[in-house]
Amino acid sequence: MAKMNKKLPLSESRKFILSDETPFSIREAYRKVGTGLAFSLAENKPKTVVITSCSPSEGKSTSCLNIAISMAEKGASVLLIDCDLRKPVQDSLLCLGNDVGLSSVIGGLVHDVSDVINRNVRPNLDVLTSGPVPPNPAELIAGARMDSLLKLVGRQYDYVFIDTPPANVVTDAFLMNARIAGIVFVVREGRTKHYDIRECLRKAGMANAHVLGFVKAYCSVRK
Repeated sequence: MAKMNKKLPLSESRKFILSDETPFSIREAYRKVGTGLAFSLAENKPKTVVITSCSPSEGKSTSCLNIAISMAEKGASVLLIDCDLRKPVQDSLLCLGNDVGLSSVIGGLVHDVSDVINRNVRPNLDVLTSGPVPPNPAELIAGARMDSLLKLVGRQYDYVFIDTPPANVVTDAFLMNARIAGIVFVVREGRTKHYDIRECLRKAGMANAHVLGFVKAYCSVRK
């Protein structure tokens, strides 16, 4: 990805979303990430992956979206879930409405998730936005409705990617370990510290989380 020196506003971050104008080298880098995940998850069903980072502003939301787009471009059916119920961003990156979404479903306000999924945001890619920010994110994520939701979408899609808050800020990324194939950490060139990575891995070990690997982001993006 193009290297930048300053933190970008959200409107500028959209420029880093994969498109027909994205340089080949960047598209190929995400394809390689997707290929690696496909091999790692070959024996897993469902193929549900949490994408997070150690700290804020390391590129995890943009990277999560680009990985999902790249997998969808291979012909797989993909669902992206914005599970950052504290500072969601996928709706803004994709210019989607967010009056209802994940929090509405796991909070019991919407009973059929299919009513709130955004279909074909890109070919083969559906998106479930975060919905309104709730007062109890961790409780909802760890609850039975989230469990039922992940079981349902895991049967319906080839891959499910879940964008969560940074792992060194809150524990949300580790609350779904029994329902996912593993976690991918996004680290950012020139920003993520070795200490932060060690702390993430320590927390992952304590939570018995399966770490699938790391993605190194070079650009400055908002999330």
